[in-house]
Amino acid sequence: MARLLALLLFLPWLIAQAGELPKAQNFQLDAKQLQPQQLLLVLASRHDCSYCSLIRNDFLYPMSQNPGYQKKLIIRELKIDENKKIIDFDGRPIAVKELARRYNASLTPTLMFLDKTGKQLTKNHVGITTPEFFGFYLDQSIEAALEHLAIQ
Repeated sequence: MARLLALLLFLPWLIAQAGELPKAQNFQLDAKQLQPQQLLLVLASRHDCSYCSLIRNDFLYPMSQNPGYQKKLIIRELKIDENKKIIDFDGRPIAVKELARRYNASLTPTLMFLDKTGKQLTKNHVGITTPEFFGFYLDQSIEAALEHLAIQ
């Protein structure tokens, strides 16, 4: 009985850890890792955003583990409510809030589709209205961004 109770207490932590995405810390380094036909998908989120958790855990984390998606993109999470600086695409430090303003990502969740220079490849995907169709819309946005990347 004690083992079952311990497992039940440990299970929420285990589930939370399964959905972790790499944090946006150094976009210059991320850009160097991108292959020629690969994009950077950035989730702008907040700590208290339940919709961000839904997108992270139900869509982006599974995509990050899928070899088919790994060939197309690198995923990072940018917590826009943190008061810190990260490294921008040009190697300079930038405040997270300033970066979010640049990409018009003040609402969360916002998905940004970027090339290796930080240029937006397609419009942001803001919010989630219908979880049942979100995966389809996300795939459409990824394909549109990859098409723009291919013609650059």
